[in-house]
Amino acid sequence: MSRNNRTATSLLAFALFCLTSAPLFAQLPEHLRDYPLGARSASGEAVAPMFNGWIKNEDGTITMIFGFANQNLEEQVNVPIGPNNKIEPAQFDGVQPTHFPVYRRPGFVGLQERGSFAVILPADMADTEVVWTLNSGGKSYSVPGRATTPAYEMSAGERALGTLKPAIRFSINGPEATDPVGIYASPITTTVGSSVTLSAYVQDRGNRADYEDNESLFYPLGTEWVLHQGPAEPNIETAKITGRDRAKEEGESGSSGSNGWTEVTTQVTFPEPGDYVIRLRVDNFTAPDSQFDNVCCWSNGYVPVTVN
Repeated sequence: MSRNNRTATSLLAFALFCLTSAPLFAQLPEHLRDYPLGARSASGEAVAPMFNGWIKNEDGTITMIFGFANQNLEEQVNVPIGPNNKIEPAQFDGVQPTHFPVYRRPGFVGLQERGSFAVILPADMADTEVVWTLNSGGKSYSVPGRATTPAYEMSAGERALGTLKPAIRFSINGPEATDPVGIYASPITTTVGSSVTLSAYVQDRGNRADYEDNESLFYPLGTEWVLHQGPAEPNIETAKITGRDRAKEEGESGSSGSNGWTEVTTQVTFPEPGDYVIRLRVDNFTAPDSQFDNVCCWSNGYVPVTVN
């Protein structure tokens, strides 16, 4: 085929595509035309609920892990628990976040916040579908959590080099959390504009002695305090410290080689009265077999605060 013929054929194909693409778009159901592929805006976009996976526990119960994706470039969205932010069946409703920050993480995770909360289904409800619905930015999204899809099944056991999820306690001899379900601290009461101290004890965990590739048996932990529920964003002092930064800090007991409990604290000031929940996420991403992309390894703790 000559060059002129090839050019004419290409132009004809392009013209036919242009003629057919518009009618094809018109044939789409109206609700699908509301989701064009385009750049995200600074504000006005929706928050999408995400189902991160499920774990079958030894006692037959099921842990379902959820996160979210705020599609705005700048706007932090707040959706109170209610018709626009609900979980069904209703017995699991109320633990989900109402505050949705903007995240820009590297890799394929990107804007997702994984494992912000989790629910446990009793063994006799293992086949129950748990649905989280969010209405925001003019859109409504619902995501089902199901324990029937092997592709979403996760493990609570050791990682490739023995790492386990870190432990959290709110008192040194108190209850302990080692998963995204987490534990709740005793409620705290404060007033608007007054600084209040939040504290917890954290510990790295793992069975690493039998793996030669580990540089250490214990790794420094990262911590992040973030608003989970509440009417207004508080001021959180030093909200995030990575494990690497913690290891560099002089006097930190959470450095590599120590398996003791490390006390972590922060100061929080609330701008408005109301009921708040601050989430503490503790990670051991400094371990070679732990990273956020693999939904491992971190645990959650939650601090309820009433502000008068």
